[in-house]
Amino acid sequence: MRRYLAASLAIVNFLAAGPASACLLGCRPGDEDARSVIAHLVAKRFSPHYTLLTYETTRRADFDMIVGEVRGYEIFFRAQVQFPDGANLDCAPDTPKRAADCSNDGYFSLIRDTRPIPGRQYIEPGGVRTFDEDLRFAERKDGWKGPDGQIYTP
Repeated sequence: MRRYLAASLAIVNFLAAGPASACLLGCRPGDEDARSVIAHLVAKRFSPHYTLLTYETTRRADFDMIVGEVRGYEIFFRAQVQFPDGANLDCAPDTPKRAADCSNDGYFSLIRDTRPIPGRQYIEPGGVRTFDEDLRFAERKDGWKGPDGQIYTP
């Protein structure tokens, strides 16, 4: 009887630890979560008018954030995004009154705010950019916090 009681208490404690901790398999962010993060970041950094042409998860990995205090999960991906109307058109190189916060940096990133030359980047109408990056999710009691600031509950 004591074994059953101890086992029951262990299960209750395990489940009370939070939804992300209660999962044994498959309770980490997935491809749909990664696509949602990409959608939020593309709209924020470039333009809400885009088409995700291709998406491929290239690798997944668990890791510790802040020296083991927070569990993280990383999704490495490659995505091609087309911008039918372009993006940041006021940053075009031939614009007479180019905005002051524009960048000539040729490295396009969704998650790297610390590009070599910070600022908004011009994308010509119909332009296609490939993003080959990783998304880091931090485990929380209510799910996984993505790099877009949203909480995902797989």
